[in-house]
Formats: sequence, C-alpha cells, structure tokens
Amino acid sequence: MPLPHPSQDSSPHRSWRRPLEGAGAALALSFSLLVGPGCDGEDEDPRPTPPVPTAHHATLDVLPGVYPNAIDLSGTGHIEVAVLGGGTLDISDLDPESATLSDPEAKAEVRALEAGTARDVDGDGEVDAILRFSVPALKDAGVLAPETTQVLFRARTRSGADVIARDAAHDAAHPVARLPPPTGSHAVGTFEDAWTDEQREETLTEALGDKRELKVRLWYPARARPQAQPAPYFLTWREGELAAGSSGLPPAFFGFVFTHSVRDAALPEGDERFPVLLFSHGYGMPTAFYSGAAEELASHGYVVAAISHTRSGAPLVFPDGRVVDELIQLSPTDTALNTRVQALWTADARFVLDQLAKLDAADPAGRFTGRLDLSRVGMFGHSFGGSTAGEACRTDARVKAGLNMDGTFFGNLEAEVHAPFLLMNSDGTSADPSRARFFQQLRATGYNASIHGTGHISYSDVVLAMPLIRHYAPTATPEGFGLGTIEGPRVFTLVNTYVRAFFDKHLRARPTPLLDGPSAEHPEVELVVHAP
Repeated sequence: MPLPHPSQDSSPHRSWRRPLEGAGAALALSFSLLVGPGCDGEDEDPRPTPPVPTAHHATLDVLPGVYPNAIDLSGTGHIEVAVLGGGTLDISDLDPESATLSDPEAKAEVRALEAGTARDVDGDGEVDAILRFSVPALKDAGVLAPETTQVLFRARTRSGADVIARDAAHDAAHPVARLPPPTGSHAVGTFEDAWTDEQREETLTEALGDKRELKVRLWYPARARPQAQPAPYFLTWREGELAAGSSGLPPAFFGFVFTHSVRDAALPEGDERFPVLLFSHGYGMPTAFYSGAAEELASHGYVVAAISHTRSGAPLVFPDGRVVDELIQLSPTDTALNTRVQALWTADARFVLDQLAKLDAADPAGRFTGRLDLSRVGMFGHSFGGSTAGEACRTDARVKAGLNMDGTFFGNLEAEVHAPFLLMNSDGTSADPSRARFFQQLRATGYNASIHGTGHISYSDVVLAMPLIRHYAPTATPEGFGLGTIEGPRVFTLVNTYVRAFFDKHLRARPTPLLDGPSAEHPEVELVVHAP
C-alpha cells in the first residue's frame, strides 16, 4: 500500500515498500500496514457469513468482563462467551444446543459445552446469554491458534432464526500493541458511516455518473460504560484484512492492537455542545492509524470526524459489501494531478462539514442533534492530509484553526490564510520550501514545531507498534520504518500534547503556555512562533 516517506522525495506523499527480514523469510511491508483491529462484537462485514434473511447479527463478548480477550491456549478449562441481549434478539429464545464457535471462515467449529446463568455483562440493563466452550476442544479444532484474532459464533433460536456474531480473541502469549489510555475526563465512543455527495461526480474513475463516496469515522465524548468492550481498531474487519493482504502480511496481523473507544456509545447526558475537528489521513493510509490521537482529543471533549478519502487512501469496504481498493498514485512530476487530488480532498472536507451540520440539526440516530458546536471547527491531518488542513483553512471560513503533521503543502500557495496554524516537522523536512511559503501567506498566529528525533510516520499509531512488528520481523528497526529515534510512547505523548494544546488555545480560548515558546519539559520540540 502506498505511503509517504520523506527520504524518497521532498514531497512526503510517495509510496514504496521495504522488505523485512525475519525468521529466514522476507516480508514485504508497507508503512501503512503496521497496526490492526481490537476487540468488539458486531461487524457489518458480510464476507465470513453470507447474509441470511432471518439472521440476527448479534453482539458477542468473549470472556465477559475481560479486555482484551487473551486466552491461555495451554489451559485445560473452559471459556465463557456472552451473546448480548437487546435489539431484535430475544435471548430467552436462543437454543444453547445449537451454539458453536468457529474460525472466521467457518472451516472448523466446536459446540458449546453448556449454557451458564444469564446475566447483564455489559451494564446496559439487558440480560445476556452465557455459553461455555472447552479450550482444549477449540484448540484441537484449530478455532484457537497462535495467530487467531477473532472467532465466529453461530446458533439458532427456537423459533428458527439464525444468530451470527463475532468477537476478537487471541493467544495470551502473542505480542500486542495497545494505545495509551486517553487522559481526558470523558469516555470515548466511535462509529463509522458512508456518505455520498450527490452534487459531485467522482473524478478518480472513468465511469460516467459516479458520485463521490466517502467513509467517515467519528470519535466523540461518550457516557462511561466500564463493562462494555472497546471497538476493534478497524471497525470493519475486512478492511484490516485487506490492508494486511496488500502488504503481504497474514490477515491476522491487524488483530493485535487494542483501543479504548466503545462502538455506538451514547453522548454524555446534558446539552453541552462539543467543538468539531476534521481529520485527513496520510496519502494511502487508513484513518484507523490515527485512532490514538482521535481518542485522546475525544476524551477531552472534541468530536473528531476522520475522512477516508476514497481511491487515495487504504482499501475501503462500503456497507453494501463493495470493496474499493484502487489507489491513484501521486507523482512529484505531475503537479496537475497533485493539484487536482488536493482540490478533491479539500472538497471532501467541505462536504463532511456540511453533513455534520445536518447531523447537528437532525441526526436520524438522535446522537448528535444539538450537540455539535459548529462555531468552533478545526482541521488537522498527516502528510497530504496536513496539506488538506491548510487548504481548508484557506478556502472555508468555517474552519477556525488548522494543523499539519509533517506534510508538504499543495494547493494555492499564493493565497492568504487567515486561521491560526500549527505545522509539525520531522527531522530533515523543515527545509521544505512549501512550508516557508505557507508561513509567508499566513495572516494569523503560526507555530512551526520541529520535533527532533521523529520520522514521517511518527505522527501515526505505527510509532507504538514495534513489538508487534518484531514478532514478524525480528531485525526491524524504528528508523527503517520512518519512525525516527525517539521511543514510541514518548513520541505519541509529544505529538498529542501539542495537538491538544493548539486546539484548546484557538478553539476554546484556554491558556496554553506550552505554545509561547521552547519548553524545558519537552526539549525535543523546537518551537518558533510567527506573529500575524
């Protein structure tokens, strides 16, 4: 999968692959495919099980009360799984004798030992069905194996309907990556949706009449539900598998990163309106790779809407099952194409902001109605997405503040920008002439932050994944993956501290001494403030 890499070109949006040597085999791995999904129940991906007209797509909770679902494969006992009540499924109608667990492809399955006592395991007030399965039987059948990341549950109701659900589960001995817990006072919710802009033709396809389709993932402040399992890293399992496959990785690779946000959680009680942040990913990268930053911001009271820019990001699976995995390659020698794609991404941002305004006016799900503060909108992005944040500030007065994580600027660099802006630079990129030109045209407060020891990919969650990468490639180094020389957790803290400080100051008018100049607490950051 394509990915930006600064050592290849002064425009950090080109893609390339680097072989990983490990365990006697070379593994082709793209920068954009280094982390993966976590743990949750329901997923709309239809691939493992063809849709059944009478099927209940239920929510499964393996090892209720435990997260993540790490199973000791040397154990001789049993595990519990819970089928969560609520919705259209009547738990009392579930036939426990028909219950099975299988691998995601349903090649091998094991029947339940028995039903346990029903109880509410996720704190939603609904009684949930409990079933027990033998660990040795699951292991012998191959349902649980060292590279297992998820299991498929099937059963029938006594009234004849199929019940289908999935959840993550993995070998306790397998290395994993965990996003740091968010530091804010709010729990975090997440969900994704697909939106079509009927007013725009899709210019990245040759077919006539195509409309521009996007997927958008939101992270937001949520009502705390301590017993609810966090969502997977990729909300659609198949997207994680496609991302892994396009880099020659096993499909399970993305199953070993764990998050903190709960799918479809309710917003906090009350009528507080939350400021909104749009986000654009690096070229060829998935939005999931920025989950850590999104969770951190959401925990501090922001609604983050991350745009998946179709045909210029990672493979996408739309709700109807269509896979869109074409990638239009940018080129440093094709400025017309680069400019056209930049305009497309900027239009995507405007469209998403329009859609959010509609949700605030009347959300069909009732979640965001009257809860989005669209007078306080910011935008940030990584690499080409950071350039998009700059162009959105230049062209859309609704965007009040912008932030670019280590991206060359495209678009109209001769036009003025009137929104406060923070630029982050990795080692060797601050001399990019487009960055100096951007500040020349900036007519608001600007911040130029060089974070010494970082690489171009340090601004994503990949910076936390080296233990997982080394499981597959023992000789891999952070520098080899554009991650710089600073330890991953430290980079993660530095980047997210400055991102939040910037938006707190310019969207919430909060005092932020961190942005006044150099900080003794953060010596890796060289900060230059540009007065308007």
